[in-house]
Amino acid sequence: MKISMLTLGCKVNQYEADEIARVLRKRGHEVSNTLEPADCFILSTCAVTNEAERKSRQMIAKLEKISPDAKIIVCGCASQNDAKKFIDKPNVTVVVGTAGKNWIPDLLEQKGNYVVDPAFDYEYFEENTDHEQIKRKRTRAYVKVQDGCNNYCSYCLIPYIRGRSRSRDLESIVVEVYNLAKTHHEIVLTGINLSDWGKDIEMDLVDLLSSLSTINARIRLSSFEMNVITPELIKTLTAMPNFCDHFHLSMQSACDKTLKAMNRHYTVAEFKKKVQMLRDAYPRCAITTDIIVGFPEETDEDFAETLSNIAEIGFADIHIFPYSKRAGTVAAGMKQVDGETVKKRVAQLTKLRNTLKQNFLQKEKGMIYEVLLEQEKDGFVVGHARNFTKVYLPQGVAEPNTLVMARMSAQYLDGVKGDFVKVCDD
Repeated sequence: MKISMLTLGCKVNQYEADEIARVLRKRGHEVSNTLEPADCFILSTCAVTNEAERKSRQMIAKLEKISPDAKIIVCGCASQNDAKKFIDKPNVTVVVGTAGKNWIPDLLEQKGNYVVDPAFDYEYFEENTDHEQIKRKRTRAYVKVQDGCNNYCSYCLIPYIRGRSRSRDLESIVVEVYNLAKTHHEIVLTGINLSDWGKDIEMDLVDLLSSLSTINARIRLSSFEMNVITPELIKTLTAMPNFCDHFHLSMQSACDKTLKAMNRHYTVAEFKKKVQMLRDAYPRCAITTDIIVGFPEETDEDFAETLSNIAEIGFADIHIFPYSKRAGTVAAGMKQVDGETVKKRVAQLTKLRNTLKQNFLQKEKGMIYEVLLEQEKDGFVVGHARNFTKVYLPQGVAEPNTLVMARMSAQYLDGVKGDFVKVCDD
């Protein structure tokens, strides 16, 4: 059977889709991840915002036009949140939520709604136990180590959709990372709330990272929370020769009043202290963040405080999200900020973000970094340094999926141009 897998949303969704594809290929199916005619489509959906959920539903219509007779299997956060909006579609044969995705290879010939509640049915981390090595197509490999969330931020549906936080077994992670390191120069650890890894199995991130310190590949962390930054964690990271010094800390707001309303359990001052700890240990590290703009009851003064504190922190980059009202959350019942005000604030923060990013990139000039080359584009071979600076080198110096040393020369587009120094030894 020819199967096309389409994935919306986060890297956790992508990892889960890759695992499904791996099993399907072993069973003899032809599987792609491109939007093309197929006998069956498997759509992994997202529900982090209203817009993401709308795009998930719109994708069904696109698939029906491409292959009118194809089966469509839907899984992920949007179908977990409201399965009825998908199961009623003519070509949709099977709906699975966030849990039970591993059943999909066995459900290709079935029909029905197989959504279960992960909060009650999945106390432990759900995973494929078959760790046979395959070469994933992407240059950088992602490894899911955790699922669910216990934070219950007032704007977020994910704890209700993904269930309680649960950790993957340490030995299982090490086996997969070891195998992936045979074909990949960089591995990214990811999860719904990566910071929570280990809490339910009497371990923590220090244990996980210590176990990966001798892996022959760069190790990168995806988004995590500032509360796990401790002297012990930093000591562990600085002892790792393979660690990538890019820290994506989800701040969400830089105003104490708004943070409290969001049910984020820290203050701006505490956040700044953790940022300084990282910079003391890694002077050239990149610290990036997420900021929600227009959170309910956010005043002009609150937003001005956020802008001031963000400028002081000096992030290398910021992911900006206009607040999205999600039914069933605490924030949905609060007084909403009007749309025009939100747009204005997004424009203000975008301007500041661009200035801060430019400032960061200017300081990169003259630095020599190890760069993982990933793709050829417009006469360049493009990759990322360990601190996630995007680097453009002249095409032809080396092939994608090669580690090289390069000297940063000048800002260019969303990163910097680099001068090739040498190919790194394996």
